Amino acid sequence: MNILFATWDGPQTDYLESLFLPIFAGLAQDNLRFHVLQFTWADDLRTSSLKSVCQRHGIGYLRRPVLRRPVAAGALASALWGKFAVRRAVRDLGIDVVMARSTLPALACMLAFRAPTPIRFVFDGDGLPHDERVDFGGWSPSGLSYRLLRDIEAQAVRRADAVITRTRAGRDILLARAGAGTSAVKFHVIGNSRDETLYYPHGAEHRRKTRQSLGIDTAAPVLVYSGSIGDQYCIAEMRTLFEAVRRTRPDASLLVLTGSPEAARQAFSVGPEAGPMIVRRVAPSAVPQYLGAADVALCLRRPALSTRAISPVKLGEYLLCGLPVVVTRGIGDIDRLAGSDAIHFLDDLSLPALSAAAAWVSDTVLPNHAALGHKSRELGLKHFALGAALQGYKQALAYGDRAVETGTADNPKSRPLPQRLRTID
Repeated sequence: MNILFATWDGPQTDYLESLFLPIFAGLAQDNLRFHVLQFTWADDLRTSSLKSVCQRHGIGYLRRPVLRRPVAAGALASALWGKFAVRRAVRDLGIDVVMARSTLPALACMLAFRAPTPIRFVFDGDGLPHDERVDFGGWSPSGLSYRLLRDIEAQAVRRADAVITRTRAGRDILLARAGAGTSAVKFHVIGNSRDETLYYPHGAEHRRKTRQSLGIDTAAPVLVYSGSIGDQYCIAEMRTLFEAVRRTRPDASLLVLTGSPEAARQAFSVGPEAGPMIVRRVAPSAVPQYLGAADVALCLRRPALSTRAISPVKLGEYLLCGLPVVVTRGIGDIDRLAGSDAIHFLDDLSLPALSAAAAWVSDTVLPNHAALGHKSRELGLKHFALGAALQGYKQALAYGDRAVETGTADNPKSRPLPQRLRTID
């Protein structure tokens, strides 16, 4: 089966390389061949690097530039013109399934076909990105851009043979918005995952060398945060928690791994000189190395409607690398992890809650790091290993609107796969 994966990515994101390519490479063992059509405004150097990575995984790569001025109109125009790139790729590559990640690639895919075709359409909703702009980006819920994108999103859900969401809450919200007549059985809940052979606990010697490269003492406590920078990621609260840890362990350090180091230094008020907060921009392949040098990880998000639909990639990375984690309750499906000794839940972001989390780090994690590390790894393998995602995507791609949510029922019988579309009007 040939699948075209249409995605929309900025130059600062590495979701394609770090999240999706391992899944696509794993699915190749089941005779599922992927081709990527990336809408992006990244420069030639960045896209050339992505193309090389795709080729190493046996995955085709096509680039479609995105107009950035004016931002809203340029993005919409890029999606409208993107239909021609979709048509050409389907024709030239003999595509059986078109899978669109998020709304604007879905618009390009829906516009690519003016009449019913045997090409199956899979919509990967990837959270609630437009509600995220309302919650954290200053958009108005009554504004034209939000209402237009919400309408396109609902149309994609209705037209898709299969719909992928990251959480159960995200599934329920998209199903309700699509309206009566939309089949619930075509939805698949597939959380973000990581390759457990790449993300794993590192040994003591590796930990010592990495810390040495960062200027951190071998015995000093290290907290780590890996990810994007912004208010929704609770930067101020992370700093408050870290400062509370330093009151009992003055030698503690906070390591921040991000694709936006300057924004991180400004947000955390980190100067150029050496200090307890260390900011690094590292290649995706190097992230496990740096996580392996830490003792505990932070996974905080400000609760909102949009965060009910997210599956934080970093949580799986942390746990698979053997790190106990401080997390915010009520984000996506995270609450299913309640009861594990390797997780400390923040019921809110108040000072008492953050102080209690700091005490957990100092009094529980640091004296029992090895034992909790084993429990973290076990929890990561159970909930975030690559195998579960591979099985979920296989169901979504093979069974279309007769699929069921992963792990909730026996697999239904497969309907015949469509014949490839050789010509497109």
